[in-house]
Amino acid sequence: RGTAPVELHAKLTEIGTLDLWCSEVGGDRSWRLQFDIRSATETDREAHEAGAESEGFLDEQSWHACQQSLEMVFGAEGKSSPDNLMSKLTAALGMERNEWPTSLLRRIWEALIEREAGRRKSPQHEARWLNLLGFALRPGYGLAVDDWRVAETWRTVQGKLAYSASSSRTESLILWRRIAGGFTAGQQKAIAEPLLTTLRALHKRQTSGNKGADPAPSPHESLEVLRLLGALELLPVEVKLDAGKMLLELLPKRKLDSLRPALAWALARLGARQPVSGPLSAVIPASAAGQWSRRIMELETSDASILFALVQLGRRTNDRYRDLPPAEREEIINWLSARGAPAHALELVRVGGQLDREEQSRVFGDSLPKGLRIR
Repeated sequence: RGTAPVELHAKLTEIGTLDLWCSEVGGDRSWRLQFDIRSATETDREAHEAGAESEGFLDEQSWHACQQSLEMVFGAEGKSSPDNLMSKLTAALGMERNEWPTSLLRRIWEALIEREAGRRKSPQHEARWLNLLGFALRPGYGLAVDDWRVAETWRTVQGKLAYSASSSRTESLILWRRIAGGFTAGQQKAIAEPLLTTLRALHKRQTSGNKGADPAPSPHESLEVLRLLGALELLPVEVKLDAGKMLLELLPKRKLDSLRPALAWALARLGARQPVSGPLSAVIPASAAGQWSRRIMELETSDASILFALVQLGRRTNDRYRDLPPAEREEIINWLSARGAPAHALELVRVGGQLDREEQSRVFGDSLPKGLRIR
């Protein structure tokens, strides 16, 4: 690190952000900053506060190299294959993708939106575009004007896939899961409706022996359907309880072993005592979480995904309305301990506390951008 004398250049954007450019005095380097000033001009909007802005900004020279890689794939004249785009971006930026600061990720999102037409070149282009768009905007909040970015993504993608390929459908599910925390309750409900239809069809096939007339989604697509459903924390409690009932009945099915991690993850998110980004009013009752926990403990398994689900259902919050009774939590602790659960997992059930970095990534279902934390 160090210091450099700079000159400031300011620009007010159409969406109510203030762009500041720092240009090095006597040098070629420059940096772009961005601030949300909508709270000063809109009386019903609160000022944005987060830690992501403090994670640093990329110098413009590195950004231009990154932008060029995106242009070569998604630009009108671009001829590069989308298959090795991530490796080219990593090389251009000189850092692994999980180290990219949030400010850089949002600029990648902006560049992808500007080159949206490029996803229509082929199914491979669309799959890569959707995947990188979600990676760049995850978790859907945390930086100034992320609400606008999520709204623009919804307007651009929802119901507007260019290809019917399984890869496009699957990547759109991953995109929505990654930014689900930025959606409104209405948007989450719209996303959930086809997912619940798919879950009911899967449940019917597995519990009644009736395979039905409709073709089942691919295993990979089914996995992402389940994971996306679990990420929709704003769904009404009664919808979560109905989905949880079906997930619990599917969890022991041997024919669904490949889906078991996704089934368990969805149960963990739908029944969690501490939501990732949703309100406490959307948390299912402690009595239901206790019932789910008992059903899970009937399984003879040490599968890490099952242990993770049980920790989320039994995690202590010191809120008597959300916490399971002490005797039930002690039963969970004993069950987890007998199966070699990590010490910190036991601590979360026994006394509560904050998730460590690995646990945060597991709860979110992906790595988190630098500077962002979940509860």
